Amino acid sequence: MSDHTEDAVKDAVAVATRLADEVLFPRATAVDTGERNLTENLDVLAEHRFYGGVLPVEAGGLGVDLPTAALLGEILAGGCLSTTLTLGQHQGITGVVAGKGSAEQRERWLPGLVSGKIRSGAAFTGAIPGPPRLTVREAPDGGGYVLNGTAPWVSGWGMVHVLGTAARDADDNIAWLLVDAEESATLRVVPQHMLAADATRTVTVDFTDHPVPADRLITVGTQAEHAAGEPVTKRLNGSLVLGVARRAVLLLDDPAWTAELDACRADLDAMEDIDAARARAGEFAVRAATATVVKGAGRGVLTDATPQRLLREAGLMLVFSSRPAIQADLLRRLSRP
Repeated sequence: MSDHTEDAVKDAVAVATRLADEVLFPRATAVDTGERNLTENLDVLAEHRFYGGVLPVEAGGLGVDLPTAALLGEILAGGCLSTTLTLGQHQGITGVVAGKGSAEQRERWLPGLVSGKIRSGAAFTGAIPGPPRLTVREAPDGGGYVLNGTAPWVSGWGMVHVLGTAARDADDNIAWLLVDAEESATLRVVPQHMLAADATRTVTVDFTDHPVPADRLITVGTQAEHAAGEPVTKRLNGSLVLGVARRAVLLLDDPAWTAELDACRADLDAMEDIDAARARAGEFAVRAATATVVKGAGRGVLTDATPQRLLREAGLMLVFSSRPAIQADLLRRLSRP
């Protein structure tokens, strides 16, 4: 690693830690209860280039590698899960545009996506293995594309301008598109009220013959190509789990809890069995959050208390971006004597 890269990593970690501890965490309860608008936090992250994610500094990103990006996600999620979850949805499609988009698409979209002036949600249903729940076909008149189906979990509604959308095409490949985040006769949304992170304004989006202009198709790839990148996606999503655990461990202030958090992170970073590592992290987050409730006694269960929020968030993380192998391992861990 060059000195320039090391400096970029140190700077990014220092900034993320300061924002998590001095901005996000002090606001987390107010964001969770709806007393404070989540977009205020998103504006702060945009100002500090977190919308650019792992893109090079010259492209407006942070210029960090995958392990550092994962750590930054953990640190920020330890400040405010709702904020970091919403940011993560945006970063996924930003990477697709940067890596797979045409020169014209990169010129049109990347400056806004990287700066946060254009914000994206994620409707990635078509990338999930199994029968397609969201499909895309060429429009009958050849003037673009038509989407049909459902994206059950789309965060950031009302805060994002576009939806990074993955849908299956006629050959069962995965097409990635940018769709305007505007309700219409062909795009309907239904709010989802969740156990935690409700400030993300998560909705179900239903597409019915929804038209998409031809220039909004970013790329098309096979399911095998997408599956090859799944371990990286699972690692980054695991940072949200570790973020909840991280804040709980800070509250517990016990070396044994810290050591277990470090071990969970090392398992995820190794990516040797990413599903097992995700399950371990999820189970640990629940235990750590539960311990903060116990330590907080009666005060810990009040609606404005951090421990009860962490416990709810840990529960949400058990099913967030889960897959059958993760679910099975979690059930095994939770059912053991």
